[in-house]
Amino acid sequence: MKKLLFCATLAMVSIQANAGNNWNPTKKINFEDLRKPIVLKLSPFHFFDRQLSLTSEFFNKKYNRSTAITLNLIYADNSKIYDFGTSINIERRFYPRGFNPDTSNWIRNMASGFYFGFGVQAGYNEFNDREFYRNYYDPINGMYTNLPNDVTITSQWIVPAVSIGYQIILWEALYVDAYVGGGIKFNETSKSSPRTNVDFTKYYDSPDIFSRYYKGIIPRVGITLGMGL
Repeated sequence: MKKLLFCATLAMVSIQANAGNNWNPTKKINFEDLRKPIVLKLSPFHFFDRQLSLTSEFFNKKYNRSTAITLNLIYADNSKIYDFGTSINIERRFYPRGFNPDTSNWIRNMASGFYFGFGVQAGYNEFNDREFYRNYYDPINGMYTNLPNDVTITSQWIVPAVSIGYQIILWEALYVDAYVGGGIKFNETSKSSPRTNVDFTKYYDSPDIFSRYYKGIIPRVGITLGMGL
């Protein structure tokens, strides 16, 4: 996980370095040159949920509207769980006042903008909790054996959502995007197992809002860090 975070961060830094080799945080930049038409962003908190989340935000010429496309990769495979999936989120954002330069000058080359957005996410996931064990009866020796359940739940979901956020540009290069919101998760699930005579109702029957196979209203809270191109 640390290697994945390092590689993703290094890639974003390299992109920015190639985009502007003359970047100087102490040099005053014209406001018109401070904003960038494309911003690449990474969500560091998604790593704690076994996800790599990358966002590309494309602005119009007036910088009062944008389209944000987020790709998520879910992956974990160890003795405790198997968790694999992917999702895409497309959000249309509206900045009522656009971006405004900082007038206090407490940080050089700073601007910020408030936005609200409407979007939809679609995703797919396979999840197996390998720490679930059940006693299986062996008719050959007439004894019970403690074996892993080996039940996989597959989820396919769509989440229409709304959000409000505040994006800050620091030192021409760094973008900080904080947002809150919520949506409704419509989730179609199915369970499978190579074992016979498995009672699926005993597995994955009490999901919370953090479960891949949850259905219902969910929150959207996060912070992404990015660089303008």
